[in-house]
Amino acid sequence: MALLLDQATILWSRSEEDVKRFEDCRNRMIQNLHNDAFVYGKALEYMDKALEIYRSMIFEDKLYRVRSEADCIHDCLSKAVAFLNHTYTESPIYSENQAYNGDAESRLYFCPEMKIVPDGFFANGRKLLEVQKVDEVKETVFALLKTTRAFILERKPAAGGGAAVGLAGGGQIDYQGLAEWYQEMSLTWRRLRFFCANNIVEKAYIDACYLQEEFLYIAQDYKIDELNLLDSFDKDNLSLLADRSNQLEKIIQGILADHQIKINSYNSIEDFLSKRG
Repeated sequence: MALLLDQATILWSRSEEDVKRFEDCRNRMIQNLHNDAFVYGKALEYMDKALEIYRSMIFEDKLYRVRSEADCIHDCLSKAVAFLNHTYTESPIYSENQAYNGDAESRLYFCPEMKIVPDGFFANGRKLLEVQKVDEVKETVFALLKTTRAFILERKPAAGGGAAVGLAGGGQIDYQGLAEWYQEMSLTWRRLRFFCANNIVEKAYIDACYLQEEFLYIAQDYKIDELNLLDSFDKDNLSLLADRSNQLEKIIQGILADHQIKINSYNSIEDFLSKRG
């Protein structure tokens, strides 16, 4: 469809209105391709499609089936990468020749505007054409998925046309928002310490996983280094997890203190009621 809109020449039309409608569609496509939020959303959409196919492919044991699904996955990933290059492709891109060849007569199989690609994108594309075993195809597809996913996430557009998620107007980080997040998560920290102290392994692990997911979000939203909690989990020694969670809590508190952000804290129920009353 994109190729039709982009490359077509109108030879005949019933009316000027039809011509205008067609040109409006073409212009809207061009505008969308230059809209960072739009192309990022389309890239995520095709990444999701690729992952959905991959979930089926990993259970296949016939080479012809795996190859067919690998091509579908690579087609989705090629479209995702093309969108982030502010262009489009109608086929999977396996080589530099396809990405850089501007042969207008064969535009269906080329994407000459694809200048920036994930690490190993072309090397793994060529490998898909060479490997002869099911496991090798699956390993190559996994490598493509992993690097393309990272490529997409690195290009998350700024929110509101200028400030990244978690940032206030003018590009300043909203540390008050981080403080509100921390106050909301403080109960999880307390629960985790309790579960670790009482050797309640399953609940400690569940809360640790929840905290880890939240750490990944704030690392992206508030531009801080990723905080690693789960490497410290050991079911036979939960004190390691408790100690690490305390360290990470102090890191968050330190970031807020460095930016003069006050954290609401209370010594007792009575203290809370008196200050909030």
